[in-house]
Amino acid sequence: MASAVINIIAYLYGRPVAEKLRRRQIDVEYNKAGRVRRVYVDGKLAFVLRNNDGYLLPTLYGATFLERRLVLDPETVEYVKEGRNVPAKYIVQAPHEARPYGEVAVIDPHGSVIAVGRLMYSARELTLKRGYAVRVRESLKKATESQKEPRQ
Repeated sequence: MASAVINIIAYLYGRPVAEKLRRRQIDVEYNKAGRVRRVYVDGKLAFVLRNNDGYLLPTLYGATFLERRLVLDPETVEYVKEGRNVPAKYIVQAPHEARPYGEVAVIDPHGSVIAVGRLMYSARELTLKRGYAVRVRESLKKATESQKEPRQ
């Protein structure tokens, strides 16, 4: 069943992501109806299901496998780590294959993933340097804070 999930991820994020995942241990958690709920890679939560459309969204760990990465200006790294959205004018490098409303990994100049979110513009629209380009869903600081809080 893990191979079916890898095929879904390949469809959503591309073949290179699926090839990276094929060499790893994949565990899939299902809901009561038998649908995919969460995907764990090497024991860590990597993808979660968005309920309204069945799209598998990457977590911060899952974003490390993505090929679609936006490189930020060093000036804005700390703000994005806190969970703020990414202004288009502070994006240094963007992939040409990035699609609007697709998921992207936001990385600092050193190559570390600091956030993951939804890209609001196409690669061509990013050159206009206007507005917020990425709506951050999960950031480094928010992820570490939620891990420290006990579950209730």
